[in-house]
Amino acid sequence: MGSSSKKKKEKKQDFQKPKLKVGKARPKNTNATDTSFSAKSIVLKQQNLSESGRDASTLFSHNLSLLSSKNDVQRRDALTYLTAAVATNLDGLPQPLSTVLGKAQPLILDGNSSVRQQLLKLLKVLPKDEIGSLEQTLLYTRAGLTHLSTDIRLTALDVLDWLLETNGHAVMSVAGSWIKTLQTFQNLLSWQNVPTATPTPTDGNWSSAKSTSNLGSSKLLVHQLNSLSHFLSTGLTKSPPDPSAQQRQAAACFPLHQTSAHLLLTKSNSFAHLNLFGAPRDVESEVYEDAEERVNIFVDMKMDSAFRHGVSEVKRAGGEVGRAAAMVDKALKLVEVS
Repeated sequence: MGSSSKKKKEKKQDFQKPKLKVGKARPKNTNATDTSFSAKSIVLKQQNLSESGRDASTLFSHNLSLLSSKNDVQRRDALTYLTAAVATNLDGLPQPLSTVLGKAQPLILDGNSSVRQQLLKLLKVLPKDEIGSLEQTLLYTRAGLTHLSTDIRLTALDVLDWLLETNGHAVMSVAGSWIKTLQTFQNLLSWQNVPTATPTPTDGNWSSAKSTSNLGSSKLLVHQLNSLSHFLSTGLTKSPPDPSAQQRQAAACFPLHQTSAHLLLTKSNSFAHLNLFGAPRDVESEVYEDAEERVNIFVDMKMDSAFRHGVSEVKRAGGEVGRAAAMVDKALKLVEVS
């Protein structure tokens, strides 16, 4: 009987709610986990976070590899280190600058603004004669020009301005740089169509109302027009003639005259424009080496008429937009000079 009453009493206690006094804490469960401890340090095996103990080559390569990190802070700090290293040790870098540019150029499309700003600082300290081919850089730049983010578009325009200021001739020598870049600006500004004699609302012409409706789009439009005028000026301007070239040539050929007209051509693939045995011509991907060739294809594709009409419409907006459009109009006049 004693054991039976004891079991009943224990079962009854399971369903009784303990009465707690005011201010008294609830007793802890017997299976509660103690979480009062705190970590004093975190040790990462096989990774040294300090710069001491590393040689310059290893540290440079490590920061170069961090440019593809998923962490925004690591990418920004790596760009900061590389900028300082390039600015102070141009003659003794562990890796060529073409490799640095190849690793850094995808960050033109980076979603973090601080990373893109630091990328621009790195690009500005790179010497123009040692950065190698610009084909991939132009591809990333054109991709940035058509990005959905306005901030990335502005960064891509800054990169294009840097390319034109430091390597304008090299940019024009890249396959497809002339036509494809102009077509990119056409798509951005909606300048594809040439107006008919009686324009209709569905002609697809540029409208100032859709591009200057707010401050953000106006800022982007001004930057686009300024970069376009810079691009056109670089591509349509002829190289200045050398006044002493004719005298040197005459002195070298004396007593012969006009010998150069009878020599073999020195230009590679001189008869490529005839396309006698090649595939159908791809005008968008060709290289146009001199200003005369660029002017001819610009006119043949009727891009000059579309650009002139687009500029005349943009100039009606006035203000900063109108001044930027006037710079494009000035660059287009180089077609007539050429």
